[in-house]
Amino acid sequence: MALNYSVSLRPNPLEREASPKAYATAQMNGELSLKQLSRRVSSQTTVSRADVVAVLTATVDNLLEALKEGKQVDFGDLGKFRLQITSRGADSLEKFTASCITGINIQYVPGEDLKTIFGNLEFQPVASRSAQAAALRAEKEGKVVEDLLKSKEEPAV
Repeated sequence: MALNYSVSLRPNPLEREASPKAYATAQMNGELSLKQLSRRVSSQTTVSRADVVAVLTATVDNLLEALKEGKQVDFGDLGKFRLQITSRGADSLEKFTASCITGINIQYVPGEDLKTIFGNLEFQPVASRSAQAAALRAEKEGKVVEDLLKSKEEPAV
């Protein structure tokens, strides 16, 4: 199975004057909901879907509680979760206070299996979301590909 991606030009936020460069963006093709995940797990085990949902919900609750307690949570092969603080710099250790803290992120560190599992992943280029939306709009307006290309080449009025 291949991971879809699109390519777009983006400026370097650290060098605004530099020419934009082309970067890949992963294009998701859906979402696996809690309901769908619980059905999958239930069909692969002897546990009911309701029990799977209960365990997953309790797992998330315990993960959040442990993070609030300052613990790192280790999910084995899945990986580890811990809090990471972002802050403004202070001129000295004495001048740094909790008011310098600007936010908290959850840092995820994948387990060893996850670090290597994507080594054989293939990549499939697809149109960007904006290009897909433009194509759908054009199709609804009765335009064809040639119309889209021609309008891109015409100077703006």
